Amino acid sequence: MTEQMTFGEMQRYTKRFNDILRVTNEQIKQRRLANLMTDLEMAYRIPALNNKEFNRNHTELMQLYRSVSAERSL
Repeated sequence: MTEQMTFGEMQRYTKRFNDILRVTNEQIKQRRLANLMTDLEMAYRIPALNNKEFNRNHTELMQLYRSVSAERSL
């Protein structure tokens, strides 16, 4: 079973995300956003495919993950 994100972990990842949003160099910003997504995927075993049960059981994590994803320009 996948671990739940703690409050402290959420704070650290959210701070990291907000710090990335302030980066002015777009290439660096995009690379850091991708790295953040990868770190979240690995730490919390986020499924590659949309999994409704996982999403329901990890709402805060998935809200952050989707926010990071939305900032990326692919």
